[in-house]
Amino acid sequence: MLQTFAPASAQGGPARRYRLWDLLALALAACYAWAALQGVLSISVGGAQLDSDLATYAQGMAGADHPELFVLDPVLRAVTPANSIWNLERFTARLLTPGNDYVVGLFRAGALAIFIFYAGWYLLGRWLFGSPGLAFLLALLAGVTVWVEWGTFWGVAQSDPVPRVFFAALWPFLLLGALAAQERPLLRPPAMLAAGLCMWVHGISALNTGAMFFLAFALHRPQGQSLVAHLVNCVFCLVLYFIPVLAFLWPSLTQTHAFSAADMAVFQELFNLRWQEDYGRLGERLAHLVSFSSPMLPLLCGGFAAWLIVRRRGGMQARRLAAMCPAFVLALVLVVLFSWAESRLAPEFGRLPLGHELVRGLRFLVPLSWLMIVAALACFRPRLSRAGRLLLAGGVTSAVLLLSQDRQYMAAQYAVSQATGLPLPLLDDAREAMRGAAAYREALDRLARLVSPGVPVFSDSDAMAVRYLAQRPLVHSFKDGYIFFYNKDVQGSRTWLRYNALMQRGPTGYIDAWLASGVPWLLSGRPRDKTLLEPYGDVLWENGGWLIARRRGG
Repeated sequence: MLQTFAPASAQGGPARRYRLWDLLALALAACYAWAALQGVLSISVGGAQLDSDLATYAQGMAGADHPELFVLDPVLRAVTPANSIWNLERFTARLLTPGNDYVVGLFRAGALAIFIFYAGWYLLGRWLFGSPGLAFLLALLAGVTVWVEWGTFWGVAQSDPVPRVFFAALWPFLLLGALAAQERPLLRPPAMLAAGLCMWVHGISALNTGAMFFLAFALHRPQGQSLVAHLVNCVFCLVLYFIPVLAFLWPSLTQTHAFSAADMAVFQELFNLRWQEDYGRLGERLAHLVSFSSPMLPLLCGGFAAWLIVRRRGGMQARRLAAMCPAFVLALVLVVLFSWAESRLAPEFGRLPLGHELVRGLRFLVPLSWLMIVAALACFRPRLSRAGRLLLAGGVTSAVLLLSQDRQYMAAQYAVSQATGLPLPLLDDAREAMRGAAAYREALDRLARLVSPGVPVFSDSDAMAVRYLAQRPLVHSFKDGYIFFYNKDVQGSRTWLRYNALMQRGPTGYIDAWLASGVPWLLSGRPRDKTLLEPYGDVLWENGGWLIARRRGG
């Protein structure tokens, strides 16, 4: 099927060369994904160092498989109605997990997402520009990590692959469908249905994408279609989109338990601690997003200038995309306004905010900018000499692969270095990360031997690996806060707030929280506090980075 992307003028030898370039690009994507997988398994020491979002899926998988081990765990002791942890990533990881090695399954799923990401963006570039070189450039740039406000980013390699990366991998295919549907109204409802089904990939991204696609469709009535037919098509689009959206959100929307004013105050306090810092200062965050200190400003300016060029001089497919971009941007603006209004009005109606994270959809401005920039380069490509094209491609490739500090690039470089002996730039960083992970993994392995199954543990850090590697209940984790909030668990929220307040007293506040919990076992990443712990418990093991203590009488 790759010949579909070859220019119509290419016949015989040129067409075969294009197909060879396509196969080479896909092979490179597969090799990179494989190298990243092998490397991240090594430097994380089997998942001891894991992205906190990914850790929630690993611990959820452990809890689902072994509920008898987590009867005393505040998070895993019951099935959560919060549906944000049920997604394509976790489903794929489940299929790829060997035994109880949940981290391996998640990393394998992540490697698959990385491959699909680069393959998808390459194929999108081939459809838009025809040129394998420009397609490769688009895929490479689309994978660059660009941090946006509200703790989110666009890219593929920044951390361990999380659901937003899975969605970014599928987005070029969704966009291809939307581009095809722009001039073929019968394809619009299926395109909207596909966007809605992606709620099970990453809900925030699916809601933003649905708004983008629908507004682009609604504002563009195909030539020759009557107004009535256009409106009927729009309604049909909304119906097919909202069927999966509402199905996904139903468990949350149907939590009808009536909460007292005191209960609502507890949830509001938790919300303020977990999200208000980011989402309560929308204007300030938006201003910083386009400030001179933000990488978004030059990217957005470049994207806008490129859009002006593409509208006049771009190829047919690129101009079609450029024509949809204003609707895409307007949709993102409207979603931001909705997010702000809903977060402000929700307390007035006696309920908690639901749409505060929708503002994260502004990250889609990044791939839209890259698309326009590469499309503008395509306009001038015929004027460049062969040497100029090679210099451009080589410079961008070298900059992305050698200057990036992202975790997956580091992991891939480590794997390549181990196989070839090459002294790659991030090798020292990888070894340092592995040393820290090895000390943590050693502590977890020893914890599993010292602590009986089912007995809970307290930790001063966000040590969710206690759940998925040591397979022991964990009394408190900062990340648990969002689960209690979305589950509308009043008692869990109160307990979480109590422990969090004690731990915020200072670096040793965790000792007070541990004692208040009544839990016998402590895993601490502060071995320097050994003398402070000895009045309360016995330090049974330490390795320089971690210690394990048991409370006397516990």
